[in-house]
Amino acid sequence: MNHEKNQSINMQNQQGLEYNFSQERLKFYISICNLHRKRLISAIDVLQQIVPLSIEKYEELTEQEISYIDQMSYRFGKLQDTTGRLLKILLVNLGEDIENSPFIDVLNRAEKLKIIESAQEWIILRKLRNILTHEYSEEEKDIVDGINKLFEISNRLCEIYKKIKTNTEQLTELAN
Repeated sequence: MNHEKNQSINMQNQQGLEYNFSQERLKFYISICNLHRKRLISAIDVLQQIVPLSIEKYEELTEQEISYIDQMSYRFGKLQDTTGRLLKILLVNLGEDIENSPFIDVLNRAEKLKIIESAQEWIILRKLRNILTHEYSEEEKDIVDGINKLFEISNRLCEIYKKIKTNTEQLTELAN
């Protein structure tokens, strides 16, 4: 009898530890996402004075303006990557069996649970991000169009993250 009681207590302690660990991971990823979002918004705030860019404006960019464009591109990628990890951890925390699932399945499950509005939108943002950050065009028009598009979609990514964060806090009681 004592052995069964100890085993039950150990299982409860283990579940509590797993729960606390998952909660800590969620908090960690939220804090990292918050940092990327803050820096992305900071770059957007500065760049809104010059975007949309024209080829003429692009040719006259200062080193500081270029550094803000770099910051926007870098933070966009980091925010989307880290938000994706947060989404996966949230679903695992909610008991979803997605540990070894392809990310598209994670997105579809998150959409079904109304954590995100559209898996397809996430994929489109991801494809745009990959094109914009990995394309090294020599055509100034392509570069200018890419910067303008990245600026445009950056605000949307911030909105998506904010919704995921709110849902994470509500669904896991992190806000308390």
